[in-house]
Amino acid sequence: MEIEIKIRLPTEEDTVKLERSLGTPLVASEDQDNVFFDGAHRELIKEQLVFRIRVIEKSGKDPVAIVALKGNAVLVNGIAHVEEEEEAIDIDIARRIIEDPSLIPDAAENHRLLKKIVERVPCKDGYTHMGRFRNVRHKYQWQEYLVEVDRTKYPHGTAYEIEIESTDPEQAKERLTSLLEEHGIRYGNSERNKFENMLHVTVQQ
Repeated sequence: MEIEIKIRLPTEEDTVKLERSLGTPLVASEDQDNVFFDGAHRELIKEQLVFRIRVIEKSGKDPVAIVALKGNAVLVNGIAHVEEEEEAIDIDIARRIIEDPSLIPDAAENHRLLKKIVERVPCKDGYTHMGRFRNVRHKYQWQEYLVEVDRTKYPHGTAYEIEIESTDPEQAKERLTSLLEEHGIRYGNSERNKFENMLHVTVQQ
């Protein structure tokens, strides 16, 4: 079970102000391409499951790809609980799947998590794209927390969010919001996760 604090920021200005207020150097920067898949009849989403492949690019390093399966996501008062399993996948295979989701069953023969996804919820008529977005993630070590500052690019514009994974989410949230208030940074609780935001944008178009 993954537990995260999710706090939204309204603008780039507030996001930059937050990064400066952390008072710590940037640990890492990632450019993430997030691609979501489901069966032709939305078999996975009907079971409250989300299947994603993320391609991550870091400056000076070879890109990597990660398969993720998430389930039973709950987001209340800026604290998210979700069951999540992740596993690396060969970058070339990942890119071929992104180009052609019909390759998923064949790729699953040699990948544990893909095989689990295919077997857990059979999709007899194959797979299709659910949606896609890019995210630029800046990571900072602040106090005992790894703070992830996200700029997520949807078709309608950019959303800004802070994420902190913690086993004591209430305390982590209190410390973070105290920092935001101390520096006059506007914020609010995230009401939807990024996948839900992507679907919401798709529906609105």
